[in-house]
Amino acid sequence: EETLHRTCFTLQLDNTVLDNYTELKNIPNLKEGSILRVVEEPYTMREARIHVRHVRDLLKSIELTDAYNGIDGASLSFLNYILQSDNGHDKKKNRTEPSLDYLPPSYVLPNSGEVPLTYLHPPMAKDNNKPLQCLKVLTTSGWNPPPGHRKLRGDLLYVHVVTLEDKRFHITASPRGFFLNKCTDDVFNPEAAEPNYLNHSLIDLLNSISPLFKKNFAILHKKRQLRLPIERVPTPYQLYSWISPHLDHTIDAFRAEEMFTSKLGYEEYIPGQSREWNEELQATRELPRDTIMNRINRERAIFKVNSDFVAAATRGAVAVVDGNVMPINPGADSKMQ
Repeated sequence: EETLHRTCFTLQLDNTVLDNYTELKNIPNLKEGSILRVVEEPYTMREARIHVRHVRDLLKSIELTDAYNGIDGASLSFLNYILQSDNGHDKKKNRTEPSLDYLPPSYVLPNSGEVPLTYLHPPMAKDNNKPLQCLKVLTTSGWNPPPGHRKLRGDLLYVHVVTLEDKRFHITASPRGFFLNKCTDDVFNPEAAEPNYLNHSLIDLLNSISPLFKKNFAILHKKRQLRLPIERVPTPYQLYSWISPHLDHTIDAFRAEEMFTSKLGYEEYIPGQSREWNEELQATRELPRDTIMNRINRERAIFKVNSDFVAAATRGAVAVVDGNVMPINPGADSKMQ
């Protein structure tokens, strides 16, 4: 949890970089007492975009907007309420024993009128939907992409931030990290501002320039820790809710940017590359299954590829319904396309 905002790093054992997809039990020379070092790596354009998007996801991590809208694998969860625990601590310790009441709820009795749908929502949804704002605006700057002479100096992209103190900052992403520049909304000046805050993590930089961000992000982090670990990350098998309350529509520059960016047929983390689904599915089915561990790895690979395919097919179906895919027979009747 202390390093949840870091994305661009490697794990090293005895000055040897470990593979990100290797299980710990398969690492040679790893034994009791071994020390794994977390080493910050230089950013690339891809890693910088992933980091900025990860910061956005952290700032929205306790909201249910993405879950109700079915975005990015977010799903509603009742697990924490059913288990009656917050991170293993029983809630009932501080509760008074309720009186026994065997009467059915009034809304299931005859002539009760319309049945409320609030019981089909997570019980804490009302409190979780109260936005805890850390920033007013976090978006890519209008000065993107960096001009050629600035690319030679190492500029990867520019980020625009408006803090809760109503201060505007333009931030440069470089291979070494993030720092403030002298750009304004009208003047392009990519030189480093004074004082020069250079941080490998964007969260650390925002903590340095905005006291309210530092305070609210700490509160958000504590609320996020109240969730069980399996509720904090998106699931590969997404569940869609058929009911949704009227949520406050807030400004989200990344959501607006994705609306005008077509990723149909492409993956988020391998830009410009399409996947051969038939080959991947066939390759996973041909994996060995002679031992228990081989069977587990085979089922894991099949589930991952199948989940990715279902997500891609869902995006394609939505694009077809929205009219964002050109039919192969545009001259035919719409029912025949």
